[in-house]
Amino acid sequence: MKKNLLLFCITLLAACSAKQRETLAHITQRRIDASGKVMISYQFHNGASLVLDSMEVPKTLIVPHDSVKVVFSPENPSDSHLLLP
Repeated sequence: MKKNLLLFCITLLAACSAKQRETLAHITQRRIDASGKVMISYQFHNGASLVLDSMEVPKTLIVPHDSVKVVFSPENPSDSHLLLP
């Protein structure tokens, strides 16, 4: 599992170009969906606007904090990815 997460993080970082920005996102909700995965809803500021998004993660992944780093595109802020520990 840790190897898969590490591979995912490396792939995500490689996919991020100079046009990507990083900031802190605040987790607003965690819930388990019908498939048994955890749905994390989060929000972050992109300049003057507030962006709301969500991401589905495996139930075994523990996110202990209410603030996590997020990578997003300034042109399309809804295209964001959390950088989970």
